[in-house]
Amino acid sequence: MPSIHTACERAGIHPRDLKAFVPHQANLSIIDALTKAINSPDLITATDVTTSGNTCAAPVPLALDSLRQSGRLHSGDPALLFGFGAGLTYAAQVIHSP
Repeated sequence: MPSIHTACERAGIHPRDLKAFVPHQANLSIIDALTKAINSPDLITATDVTTSGNTCAAPVPLALDSLRQSGRLHSGDPALLFGFGAGLTYAAQVIHSP
């Protein structure tokens, strides 16, 4: 997915340096395909869709919070947030975890 690589490039980070990937939690097949496209073997991927389902506009922040609460993501860790929706809209952003 070009937007994922573009977000990393603009943030000055290589995808292999990401600690976590926090995509929209629409379905596990899409999440798995996006994770494979990033091609980073140590990447932690949020998969809250398996427990909380698709929560419309809230899945990215909920999944980010879940990673933090579980101790899998720490303050300052680089994470890629990726949201998408109906009409083929999407956005990607690299952050340092709060």
